[in-house]
Amino acid sequence: MMRAGFLRIACFLLTLFAMTACSHLQRRAQEPDELRIRAFIDGSDTIKIRGGELWYQHHDFDLPGKWKGEYDEPTYINGRAWKPRWNDSVSKPYQNLWPPLPEVANEAIQLTKEAGRGEVSITETPSAENDYTLSIYFDDNEPGGAEWYEIVIEW
Repeated sequence: MMRAGFLRIACFLLTLFAMTACSHLQRRAQEPDELRIRAFIDGSDTIKIRGGELWYQHHDFDLPGKWKGEYDEPTYINGRAWKPRWNDSVSKPYQNLWPPLPEVANEAIQLTKEAGRGEVSITETPSAENDYTLSIYFDDNEPGGAEWYEIVIEW
């Protein structure tokens, strides 16, 4: 008798846990994944994102985080500081990006610029042709030195 009561309580608790977990997963499936990047940019640079990796391709003026030899600022990825190491004009990738960018074609990615004087734009959306890589271009070629940019990417 006592054992039957224990089994009923255990089944009730497992059912309650499963319902709660399913409800959470259902809510989470409706929310877009988000990536927040804060970078000190002078000139123009492209951030590339593929899966769980993110890296820079540098174009003009100082490297991201640098300015006139006076600054050495990290890039913040979801609040986490990253100081890229460089191989010519391409940085070594930031690893273990979370959430990772899904390896699917996606033209519905949203980009919001929250800070920075220049333009920020998506130049490539993930597709099979570019190995599911997202490219975001920062244009800070206006005179005035480096500027902090903050962007939010949602997919």
